[in-house]
Amino acid sequence: MKHKRIRGLVPAMASAVPGSDSVPELLAELTQGVSDFKARHSAQLDEVTQMVESQQATIDSLRAGGGGVSASIIHPAGGLRQGGRSVMPIDAETLEGFHAQMMGRPNAGMTTQSNPDGGYTVAPEIDQQIDAFVRDSSVMRSLARVVALPDGMGHWEKILGRSGAQSAWAGEEDDRNDTATGVLGKVELHPHELYAIPMLTNHLLEDSGFDIQAFVEEDVAGEFALTEGAAFISGDGVKKPRGFLTFDATTEADADRPFGKLQYVATGQSGAFASSNPADKLMDLVTALRRPYRQGDGVAWLMNSTTANVVRKFKDGQGNYLWTASITAGQPDRLGGYPVAIDESMPDIGADEFAVAFGNWRKGYAIIDKPGLVLIVDRVTKKGWTKLYFARRVGGGLVDSNAIKLLKFSGS
Repeated sequence: MKHKRIRGLVPAMASAVPGSDSVPELLAELTQGVSDFKARHSAQLDEVTQMVESQQATIDSLRAGGGGVSASIIHPAGGLRQGGRSVMPIDAETLEGFHAQMMGRPNAGMTTQSNPDGGYTVAPEIDQQIDAFVRDSSVMRSLARVVALPDGMGHWEKILGRSGAQSAWAGEEDDRNDTATGVLGKVELHPHELYAIPMLTNHLLEDSGFDIQAFVEEDVAGEFALTEGAAFISGDGVKKPRGFLTFDATTEADADRPFGKLQYVATGQSGAFASSNPADKLMDLVTALRRPYRQGDGVAWLMNSTTANVVRKFKDGQGNYLWTASITAGQPDRLGGYPVAIDESMPDIGADEFAVAFGNWRKGYAIIDKPGLVLIVDRVTKKGWTKLYFARRVGGGLVDSNAIKLLKFSGS
């Protein structure tokens, strides 16, 4: 088409320009001008391309595989901020290695192949990131004692005094009879596998149209926190932690109750607080916990939001609310002077339910972790999708049955 236009242009130029000999010279000048224009713009295009590629490389260093930088911005201290919250900085090499795992490619510099199934130990930075979010999200982790099992240790055990050694008085010349020796109890906790299997389309992974860091924080850590939180409260101990609400409970006091049983206080009315002076039983619950246990970190109430909505309306004889709202960001509300922890895994108020607990959770309950997060990539089971199998080992159980008291919504 261009050749036709040039051929059509020559007669017109010949008729407009005196002397036909000047036409070839003019055509040569036009041809040279076009060549010079193409050369100049080709160089400019190469310069722009290099600039764009450089900017893209910078962007890719802030995200895994080049996706979703809008969710993360650089923090002045060198870390990242997400949702107005500072998070641990993760370098580009770590994110790229983690992305390689998710795509089913081992990364020798970042990961260790753990088994023939394609499992890899996740990079420490990502593992620590998940741990941090699980701790922030799990209520029981913020209250209970958390123990990290070192390599080579498959369980955790603790020896407790079930009853103290006896003593007696004697005069100067009196005989000294033997006194009873303290009775010891042993608690042994084993870790169990906790896993999450989020799925992503292969197209999403290949196009890298998502923020890997946000994905890990929100999906994996969120699932872990919810699953383990429920187990710490009501887990049956079969291939999972045993929750404190699954242990036997009785009205017997510490001195009379068998080791491993919890003490409860009844509200006096089935499925509800007492109709008159309902808060009195809450104070009885506090008193049931002996004074040494009411001191130090980890002393708190535990209930869900629905129960808390009932309790926060209780007043004393002068019409003052017993529930004190926190005036400091990040600090819990208080009831009777003690912090209140809200965990939705606690049961609602109902007949014979233990909907409120109070105790020293550091002494009463222990959570054990086996460090190391494993990732297995499955791109076969469901066509067009990639399953990401994250797994870690967690355990938990009651340690000191004197340290936790329960409020039972029953007549006795």
